Amino acid sequence: MLFSKKDKSISMTMPKKQVLYGVEIHKLPVAKYIEVLNTAENLPSILLNDIYPDVQNFAGLISKLGKMDRDSVLELLGKMLTTVPTEFCKIISGLLDIPIERLLDAKCDNPLSLNELLEIILAFIEINDMSDFFVSVRRLKVKLSALKQTNTGFSVGSQ
Repeated sequence: MLFSKKDKSISMTMPKKQVLYGVEIHKLPVAKYIEVLNTAENLPSILLNDIYPDVQNFAGLISKLGKMDRDSVLELLGKMLTTVPTEFCKIISGLLDIPIERLLDAKCDNPLSLNELLEIILAFIEINDMSDFFVSVRRLKVKLSALKQTNTGFSVGSQ
């Protein structure tokens, strides 16, 4: 039968969606991540001063973030939620298009509980599986490091 075999490439590219507590969770485009990072201007200082005080500089922070896997992302989210909850909620609000009132105003019509927010974040991480991204970043970092150490083969005055 012509239609009995399912094309896996179609299902791989179809975005997954899930609605939890009135929040639609779906795959996000790169532009959305960039938009949120641009609005979280003080995120690097928060990460350096409050979340990773043992990291000495921005290069160290980038190195630490580049080594992250799923578990370390969850650890980071937990640290942000307990250390800088308002900034964390603003970032989550921007990423997931959750009205900020649902996160920061206990008197709004439909506030999210901490457990509900955690479930939403876990679903977001699952749908936006970034494990391949982190593996690729590590691989790119190794390649770039190798390129820096590779001799180009040319030297002034040699034949």
